[in-house]
Amino acid sequence: MTWNLKAFAQALAVAACATTAVAQPGPGFGLIGEIKPRSTADMVAAGITSPFGIGGETTDRGFSTFDNWKDYLGPLGASKVRIQSGWHFIEPVITSPATYDFTKLDAIVNGVRAQGVKPFVFLGYGNEQAGCTNCGTKGLGGALPTGTGRQKWLDFVRAIVTRYNQPTVKVSDWEIWNEPDGHVPAADYAQLAVQTAQLIKSIQPGAKITIGSFTTGVLGGATSDGYLYAQSVVNYFADNKGATVPNADVSVAFHPYWGLPDYDSYPSQLTKFDALRTLVEGRGFKLRQGENGAPSTACLYFALCGGAAFDEVNQAKYMLRRMLGDFSRGIETNIFTIVDLHYDSTKNTKGLLRTGTWQYNPNPASGPKNGDQTVQGRKIAYGSYQNVTAIFDNRLQRITNHGCTAPYGHTVHAYSRNDAGVVRNMLVVWKKTTELPTATAGTAPITISCTGFHFPRYAQSSTLRPRFADLLDGSVYELTDTSTVVNNNAGANSVQVKNLPVGDYPVVIADQGLVIFQ
Repeated sequence: MTWNLKAFAQALAVAACATTAVAQPGPGFGLIGEIKPRSTADMVAAGITSPFGIGGETTDRGFSTFDNWKDYLGPLGASKVRIQSGWHFIEPVITSPATYDFTKLDAIVNGVRAQGVKPFVFLGYGNEQAGCTNCGTKGLGGALPTGTGRQKWLDFVRAIVTRYNQPTVKVSDWEIWNEPDGHVPAADYAQLAVQTAQLIKSIQPGAKITIGSFTTGVLGGATSDGYLYAQSVVNYFADNKGATVPNADVSVAFHPYWGLPDYDSYPSQLTKFDALRTLVEGRGFKLRQGENGAPSTACLYFALCGGAAFDEVNQAKYMLRRMLGDFSRGIETNIFTIVDLHYDSTKNTKGLLRTGTWQYNPNPASGPKNGDQTVQGRKIAYGSYQNVTAIFDNRLQRITNHGCTAPYGHTVHAYSRNDAGVVRNMLVVWKKTTELPTATAGTAPITISCTGFHFPRYAQSSTLRPRFADLLDGSVYELTDTSTVVNNNAGANSVQVKNLPVGDYPVVIADQGLVIFQ
């Protein structure tokens, strides 16, 4: 799709939702183009990586169809896609020895890898097929496999890991179960996680293991039931996993479906996030944001639902703050999800792609489940996700001592990139709110003063003024006069940025060369 068509379509979508949704720079800013998207294949070819993943969930149960959204995956720029394996559907008939049908999963694994995207495979849920005794249940909130069912589970894990480990490694990122807290005893899940991780490592020594995948409850603070559940699991796993599962290969995932997408909107909120991070990193593991996203419509049945006035604009704003908040903390982040999901109960509109009409149809003789799952269009969040992956990657280094101050309620992050001796710096800023990001929230000009940061390219030449980029709609602006960035002093490593239009979602002001536009 050309820039003009993309820009036109996105502008229409933004206008339809809210006329004040995006930054409207005043005098001193001149529109020069739109952020140029960067596909995953582009990044792989350039040797660039990023911590941004996307959800590709529920294909196992038919609530999403890979063929419908596969062509939108690579252009998104995601480094990984989360896929549910679906034991119940891969072992549809119970035989001895076991027989498995990997046809659907093969197509997905091979299809995403062909675009340079790495599969992040969730192992689960249980198997309810006739004859699979004590094999757990096939959906969220169900039972774990136990007894003879546990051995059949381990047989399945052995089969799937072996399949994607030879003759070439196709999958090396494995997640063990999903959101066990609140459904199964911590000790039972911890034991399953240890057994499964040890088995994976015995087949694929280089595998990366993710455990936990805990719900928002783990962010309840050090005395909350959710945190104590996570503490029990993490400590048991650390104490019992053994030397074949090195700490460096283990991540603990959490799913922060908070109404506020920043972990530090309140001091007490940050304390609760820090408690989880301290627990995980204190045992030598990495913290990983494994699933989070917002709906694009009002809804009742899923996370973040309950009557909130969501639309495509504040869905995108929520996502941007989650992605860049996680990026600022150096943790992997995964957005739920690439496409709207057609559950048996209703449509889950957290997708970045809009689907057709939902209609209950749990067991169709042919065609997709529950209505028209074909992609009807890209939501605003799809383009916003592309804007992030076009700019933020492993070459950016956080500047933690930037000394930048902004008006109360704003957050500022600073980054630097060194390209063969050419250093470029960037600021990312947004206004944190005490409510969900809103479609109608406007922008206001603010001043940022930094005592440990400056724009080195601008310091070298007065013609290389920094550029301003709006990550919601992708607009890129040049600074048409010298009044926006003042006192840019390389020697003192300081700068002041005036009249920067900032709202409740991230915007960027960066040295030339960091934001590529078209």
